Amino acid sequence: MTFLFIAGAGVFSYPFVADAINNFHDQLVIDNYQNELKADSKAQQKKRLTTLQAENKKRLAESKLTDIPGIGLVNDPFKDAVKDVDTLGQSYFKQHTIGAIFIPAIHVSLPVFDETNAALLDKGATVLQGTSFPIGGRDSHAVITGHSGLPDKKLFTDLDKLKKGDLFYIEVSGQKLAYQVDHFKTVLPTELDSLKIVESSDLVTLITCTPYMINTHRLLVTGVRVPFVDKQMEKQINQVKGYHIHRLILFTILFVLVLGVLCIWIKKLLVNYLCIKHNYDFVFYVRDAAGPLIGEQFYLMQKSGQQVLSHDGNRLLAVSDATGQVTFKALSGGKYVACVMDEKHFPKVQGHIKQLKASRFTLKTSQGRLSVTGKQMHKKYWIDKR
Repeated sequence: MTFLFIAGAGVFSYPFVADAINNFHDQLVIDNYQNELKADSKAQQKKRLTTLQAENKKRLAESKLTDIPGIGLVNDPFKDAVKDVDTLGQSYFKQHTIGAIFIPAIHVSLPVFDETNAALLDKGATVLQGTSFPIGGRDSHAVITGHSGLPDKKLFTDLDKLKKGDLFYIEVSGQKLAYQVDHFKTVLPTELDSLKIVESSDLVTLITCTPYMINTHRLLVTGVRVPFVDKQMEKQINQVKGYHIHRLILFTILFVLVLGVLCIWIKKLLVNYLCIKHNYDFVFYVRDAAGPLIGEQFYLMQKSGQQVLSHDGNRLLAVSDATGQVTFKALSGGKYVACVMDEKHFPKVQGHIKQLKASRFTLKTSQGRLSVTGKQMHKKYWIDKR
């Protein structure tokens, strides 16, 4: 039962832990990208941005390839299943990383890749081929895609929780752009009209599959460009990045705590099971304000309520001696309760085995009339008379 409980807890917690680890990895990818940008000269950054701008103009010119103005050749990004990406090295993902997207309202912080394929979709958000790169500017409409419902990461799973007016941020080639959610739309994979460029507009549309785990349609969340307010929006970006780091730290602490509790629990179960094969003494001392009490008689019961009997079939009894000591000798391990014959005088004394190598039971009382002297194996349990 214990191992089944542990296995069940592991299966239940897997999606949350895996998502936290993957998001933490995403933050490392984003941080690495940002550090490389800082290391580049302004001329290199400008060259990279110029290349993307030229590509946007080219894609706009290729709109003749479809019957939708402002879109080149576009395929549904989700029609292929997620494939094994373990054979692709980190250099592949680094080569295709062009920035990052942050959606504070749903705690999304993901790297953005320059094209859409199964491998890149499995690792973050991607720019849909045939649409603008998300670098801003008039007559541009970037489409960023992301998976929903993966077992080990959320990605765009919570996109449907966004509300009109929510902000999201995109960082590409050192530029930080802000977009405000303006409208939502659910379409079939073949319906592309909503992705076309709107004249003189600067738009970004986020796409994911819907309904959850059915994926017959596509959810489009379109945002319009708004001014990027440095301090205020930078703070939100840092918060969403920090959220995933703190979340992983919290899961790690919880994991260690739960593992510790389980280890203690399992050890306790094992001790309770194995101690039955060993014998221990049940020893305590009784006293009142004047000192040790002599001749106080106690009988013994199992924790379940069954009385412990002596060899002659009568209740097992013990009487306090001149030092106030009460001893039940050579009991098999388990849980016992010692009760005074006159229960008005003393509380019940409960005993259990804490360590297999111990010679005596560890005792406690529910009324708090117990005090302990000595250490480890030399403890004396004193029970005060009421």
